[in-house]
Amino acid sequence: MDYKISGHNHANTVIDMVQAFFPNEKYKELGEGETSPRFLESRYENGLASAHFFVNSRVEKAAEYICDDGDITYAIKRSIYKLWGDEQGLPWGILTGIRPAKIASGLIERGMSCLEITEHMQERFMVCRERAMLCASVARAEQELLENGPNKGYSLYIGIPFCPSKCLYCSFTSYPIEKYSDAVDDYINAVKRELDYTAGHFEGRVPDTIYIGGGTPTSLDDESFEELLRYVGEKFDVPSVKEYTVEAGRPDTITSAKLDIMRNYGVERISINTQSINNKTLKRIGRAHSAEDFAEAYKLAREKGFRHINIDLILGLPDECEADVENTFKAVTALEPAEITVHTLAIKRASRLKAELPVTDLAESVQMERFLDISKVYMDSHGFKPYYMYRQKNSVGNFENVGYAKAGFGCLYNVQIMEECCTIMAVGAGGISKFVNDKNGRIERAFNVKDVGEYIERIDEMVSRKDAAWRKVFE
Repeated sequence: MDYKISGHNHANTVIDMVQAFFPNEKYKELGEGETSPRFLESRYENGLASAHFFVNSRVEKAAEYICDDGDITYAIKRSIYKLWGDEQGLPWGILTGIRPAKIASGLIERGMSCLEITEHMQERFMVCRERAMLCASVARAEQELLENGPNKGYSLYIGIPFCPSKCLYCSFTSYPIEKYSDAVDDYINAVKRELDYTAGHFEGRVPDTIYIGGGTPTSLDDESFEELLRYVGEKFDVPSVKEYTVEAGRPDTITSAKLDIMRNYGVERISINTQSINNKTLKRIGRAHSAEDFAEAYKLAREKGFRHINIDLILGLPDECEADVENTFKAVTALEPAEITVHTLAIKRASRLKAELPVTDLAESVQMERFLDISKVYMDSHGFKPYYMYRQKNSVGNFENVGYAKAGFGCLYNVQIMEECCTIMAVGAGGISKFVNDKNGRIERAFNVKDVGEYIERIDEMVSRKDAAWRKVFE
């Protein structure tokens, strides 16, 4: 889908709306005088935003919206939405950001009830009623979790970018552990360098949460894994931390020894992420484990004393039908985990799935909605409540990812990420630290390079970036 802009410079706004209606296409901006068989033209002039959809040089559709409050971006979105919204309504209307519940949180702070928030989001952002109610509910749950949590001002994320293999849909910073085994020791030493800086910078302050993610942290061998957790325990007051989580993730990396190491060093929360219990699907997406392996790993973790276990599931995986989704939720809820995170498949540019789209049978919007209906039935009937949520670009059907938890088991770190309410120090390749000044609302980010070799070589630069970002926000 090509596009053309006239009278404004909000190209990203136009692309975001076009992506919502025409996902997984290529988007090219046309210059003055250029044309193509099919393109959108977004105009803004004298307080009026208009959108024209051209097919073979003729206007097929046109719409406009008066900008009466000075919000040009909003007017541009509304004009484009009016082109196709009546016949192809989007579940999230004109909202294109990844944190819709953050908007609802702001409305809660203004004293709005859940009903008022729901109505506001329907009217202002064209969000469907079901999603507006979900947003209000999640925002309320997030606020309750933050109110009951600590307020020390920062959390720590440690990224381990290694996995047994690369999943079909994955676009995260992740490298096959077998290929990079010679780099693991140097990588852990570089991580230690960042941990030294973090501990020194926040000397005397206990982190709210510690979250070790990836990748798959448990893909490290036992010696490297224990050394990492030992060093974290040496540098930080782990017993005083509200939450200590390791995203074990892949069931084929979870062993008795790994679970013992985590228990010995104070880890209380883990994820065991099967994504599906359909063995054909697991093989298709590049997993080396079976549904039976997942069940065994979960049982072993329970036997080792882990009570707070999260399970990630993905809706819309290649060739899955409603019966497959139902079987997955039936099996997973029977295990009675503390949390279940329900993702809708996102087709990322850096994933193998993107390259294989022509030969991949993926769910469409209507089918994805049925998958989500199945998930909601199981979540409601098994006592899970939504407590955090985020959205991704290029997700099938333009839907959302929702974290569900049983009472008292919501993850504070997940909410901190979504609400952007505290500083999060991210250590490791691909980590994005976020420095938040809660007095003036200023946020500054510091990015670590993604490549493992570069990260190791440039570790001092990564530390310097953090220091510079901190000074911008707090000095």
